[in-house]
Amino acid sequence: MDVPKLKKPDIKLPEIRRHESDGGSWGWKGSLDPMFDKVRASTVERTHELSVVMKSVILIIVASLIMLLICVAIGEIWSFGDYMNNIFCNTIALLFIVICLDTIVSSNKAKRRRRDEVRKILRYDRVIQPDIDMYLVRKNMVITPNGKTMRKFQVDATFTVRDMRDMYTASELVADVGISKIKRYGHFQGVLRDDFQRLAENVDFAFFPEVAEAVMRYLNATSYGQAALDAVIGYEDSRAGTKSMRVMVAGMIKDEPEDGRFIDANPAMKNVYLVHQMINEQEHAVADYLRVVKVLREESPEYGRQASDYENE
Repeated sequence: MDVPKLKKPDIKLPEIRRHESDGGSWGWKGSLDPMFDKVRASTVERTHELSVVMKSVILIIVASLIMLLICVAIGEIWSFGDYMNNIFCNTIALLFIVICLDTIVSSNKAKRRRRDEVRKILRYDRVIQPDIDMYLVRKNMVITPNGKTMRKFQVDATFTVRDMRDMYTASELVADVGISKIKRYGHFQGVLRDDFQRLAENVDFAFFPEVAEAVMRYLNATSYGQAALDAVIGYEDSRAGTKSMRVMVAGMIKDEPEDGRFIDANPAMKNVYLVHQMINEQEHAVADYLRVVKVLREESPEYGRQASDYENE
């Protein structure tokens, strides 16, 4: 039995060519995808603006002709110079009105976009603020040795590597159920990283790049320090021969000199130094984020003041 051959569909793909202006990268000819040219927002807006201009010109011509016919009907015929002068004055007046209206509309658009961006940032901030609280408490437990008063919601702290010597002890919070301080810090700094990542992915930051910069600084610090943090947390359950790595590292931190340097430390202590640096950079990023968001919240009283009073800490 002969099986009929299927006819290959004739599909025309958009032509792809190499662009010399951008270093020879490959791309769609003339645009990202010519199939969507007619529906792009920029194309639609440009078409609308041209349509308004053409309608304005036609309106001027029609109005001028109507005025000429009225003058002819009442027997007062203008000279050609008067007629051209009338068209010229009407054109200048209409262009002036169009420019003014365009300026007003553009200004209103910018204000609306700015307002929408503020509201979008603050909607995400409602979720981020509780996680910042959780992060700050766990971070401050890690950098505060036992016996020293801990300021739970302190954002920027001055601390050394030696201040992290008790990070393997159990968390002081009942909610952590005896889990070590460094392990709980690792969890909540990851939660805050995910929050900031969603914020960075879903907001354009056309008007508030300061927020984007603070968020990206936190994400960069967390990404670069994650491997070191995983190693430091891993020391808790690992052993070096018959000795516990957790006990050995805690002893190294206690014996570390005040002016100790990363370059002089052994491999295990190098990871502790990297975590110390990561926490410092995260603190600065969170402080900048809170400062900018506080200003945005003051502009939008409908969102209230939900954050803790970090400045008092």
